[in-house]
Amino acid sequence: MYTHSFRNTIVSSSFTLPVMAVLTLVLWVLPGMADSTLWGGLAITMLTAYLIMELNNRNALLRIRSRMMSTTFLFMMLVCPTLHCWNIDALTVVCLIAAYFTLFASYQKYRCEGYIFHAFLFVSLGSMAFPPMLVLALAFYVSMLFQLRNFNWRTFMAGIFGLTLPYWAYAAYAIWNNQLNTAFLYLDEWFTPIMPDYSRFPPNQLATAGAIMFWALLALIHSFRTAYNDKIRTRMLSYVIVTVEFTLAVLLAVLPHCLESTIHLFIANTSLLVGHYFALGKGRFFNAWFYFTILVFAGLGVWNYLSLYL
Repeated sequence: MYTHSFRNTIVSSSFTLPVMAVLTLVLWVLPGMADSTLWGGLAITMLTAYLIMELNNRNALLRIRSRMMSTTFLFMMLVCPTLHCWNIDALTVVCLIAAYFTLFASYQKYRCEGYIFHAFLFVSLGSMAFPPMLVLALAFYVSMLFQLRNFNWRTFMAGIFGLTLPYWAYAAYAIWNNQLNTAFLYLDEWFTPIMPDYSRFPPNQLATAGAIMFWALLALIHSFRTAYNDKIRTRMLSYVIVTVEFTLAVLLAVLPHCLESTIHLFIANTSLLVGHYFALGKGRFFNAWFYFTILVFAGLGVWNYLSLYL
């Protein structure tokens, strides 16, 4: 017999996201109400949560009416106080979600060069702040070939044009200011091979990253096991997100010195999968597992706040 649990109320309620937004607002700026960098980081995070909500609405990524993707994103961001202050890396998350809008719109369209151009343009704009984000272009091309079914020489070139346009514009600006010889030196620090070293990170950051990756793995398994319940278009779009997820996981593994920049992108992408998992997961013990997950991340959040501010 079906029983309406508290988890079902959280998943389906229209108040879940506003309540999470208010909780995020209060706890986010609690360490310093006058700190403009906290308010800047909060503004970008709220904008990203709204974009995730719109992405779900336009593409029906969830089979039910739910705001769990945006709620999950805010919750994961809330427990990572090292990501709360404004910096230019925060814009990479906005660029990723914006790229999804145009990439998803290109699904099985015959003349979709404009959509592809803008998707890769957003990736390129994000890479101006975090150059390793350029690797996502490979994930997009793989998705165009296998999931979106729109890969051809026109879309390939549209992607190249979108990817290079910001750099051509930056080169023109550097030439105008006679700085071309130094304009792109910042790329060396990102693409110079460095042996991964995880020992310099405190245990709380490693535990948080590990927990996010663990629940991402569970969400991936759930996504593959229940994909047959979705429409074909929704299934293909979910596989695009999964492709990007694997790419970001590789970046996390091989570029630990970029942990904060990469984990920001990883949280945004993972929230799409974990939100799907929490909203549609079933099983005798799944409600208990849902509550346990909340407690684990809340505990990690307390640990992170104490480690940062005490």
